[in-house]
Amino acid sequence: MIFFVSVIFAMPTISDMINNPSAYDGKFLTVQGQAVGSVMRRGDYAWVNMTDGTQTLGFWMPYSLARQIKYTASYDFKGDLLTVEGTFVAMSLKHDGDMEFDVSKIVKIIPGEKIVHTIDFDRIIFLIVISAIVFVLWILKKKFFTPKI
Repeated sequence: MIFFVSVIFAMPTISDMINNPSAYDGKFLTVQGQAVGSVMRRGDYAWVNMTDGTQTLGFWMPYSLARQIKYTASYDFKGDLLTVEGTFVAMSLKHDGDMEFDVSKIVKIIPGEKIVHTIDFDRIIFLIVISAIVFVLWILKKKFFTPKI
């Protein structure tokens, strides 16, 4: 009788790589994260910062791959969720010893989206009421507490 055993290996997080760089240095990995900030083009390559929600790391990739990224996280946008393959480098000699992830392939992109900010009318009403109270107090102070010469 033959038994098949499948083992599922969890992807390391960006935090895992940053907190334990020697364990991942030089290894080919699959990593997931949200694109944040800006896509920073450097000739035929680009830096894309990605976060796992806890920590952020710079991902170095060919610009042709970076062009696939439509949204990066900011106040107005939820960034694309990327799954990428590549090599983690704990101390990159080509980038002044910085930690980076050299991307060779973007496996999957779950598109980001525009964030709709709602107006909290309760806060606006509160602001109007407080402003009116301050104005009335200012008038009363001028009328009753200003010294007369």
